[in-house]
Amino acid sequence: MIDKLKKFWSAQDTLEKTLFWVIMALCSVVGVCSTILSAYERVGMASVIVGSVCCVLFVVLSIFAYNTHLYASCHLVMCGIVCMFLQPMLFFACGGFASAMPLYFLAGILLLSLGPTGLAKRILFVISLSVFLATFLIASLYPQVVNPISHEMIFVDMTVSLVVLGLGVFALGSYVLRAYEREVVEKKNLVAKLDFLANHDSLTGLSNRRHLLDYLGNIVWMQRNGYYIVMYRINDMDQLRETYGPFFCDGIICDVGRLIGQMELLGGGECVAYFGNHDFVHVMQVESEAEALTRAEKFREDVTHLSWAEHPDINVTVSGIVAACNSHGFTNTTQLLQTVYGQLSHFNVTDKDTIRKI
Repeated sequence: MIDKLKKFWSAQDTLEKTLFWVIMALCSVVGVCSTILSAYERVGMASVIVGSVCCVLFVVLSIFAYNTHLYASCHLVMCGIVCMFLQPMLFFACGGFASAMPLYFLAGILLLSLGPTGLAKRILFVISLSVFLATFLIASLYPQVVNPISHEMIFVDMTVSLVVLGLGVFALGSYVLRAYEREVVEKKNLVAKLDFLANHDSLTGLSNRRHLLDYLGNIVWMQRNGYYIVMYRINDMDQLRETYGPFFCDGIICDVGRLIGQMELLGGGECVAYFGNHDFVHVMQVESEAEALTRAEKFREDVTHLSWAEHPDINVTVSGIVAACNSHGFTNTTQLLQTVYGQLSHFNVTDKDTIRKI
């Protein structure tokens, strides 16, 4: 039984569903306690019958919502029946102003406020509030219609109702706040995940071309001095794919990407991106061209030390082109990337496993 309840609760994947079931559970507990209290106080069979009807209503609506998934509609129907019919009847049957029923009126408004937003909710609130005011007015003008209760029962009714409603409101409010916080955190995590997927390559985990273009346009091009761009290409990748297959070559790209990603972390505030096919781009922030060439040369050497247990005979190399972003020959980021890409493709035909500069 407990396992089934856990499975059922884990299936409630939205705040609307979980809030509905929490409210139904709390209302059922309060309804049962109110009915038992009415029978104990012997305030009349009418109050016991109305309280029993409340409990049956909660069960019926729960079954209907479970089968139809119309949680919003069931929530409004429950609030409407309770606020407009059952609570006014209990008010007259359980002592009127001398009882704790005004507290239940406030609880009914609270449950209605947690319902789905929309015109129906606002209309139901106005009608419920009007019914409550009309109930108070009738009880004031015609006190004989109110079933009186003894002074001792007033104390018992107020005390028990305050405890039950207090616990219910506290539990409901605490749950709503916790659920809201959890939903906000989940939404932030989802947005962060989507943002990461939109700006990173799924194979290597590095920044993708979109993020590279944003970085060049929004950061580098605002102050081009001190920025150098290096484009690397894994040599002979087409032959490697034909010989060892695409899956193994994807592993090579990932290992090279992980290696160049470490350079980004060491550089700080830089950008490393997978440009596509088997090309990588590293935007460095260094003081001189010589430093940029030194870092690029170190990466080239590090790649030659990579090895793979399944194919230990493979020797992977990369070629690279270094260009200063503040060069007057570049008018925009697109021209910069096209020029570097073109130069790399030209030199890669004859001068592989080398680092050149423009």
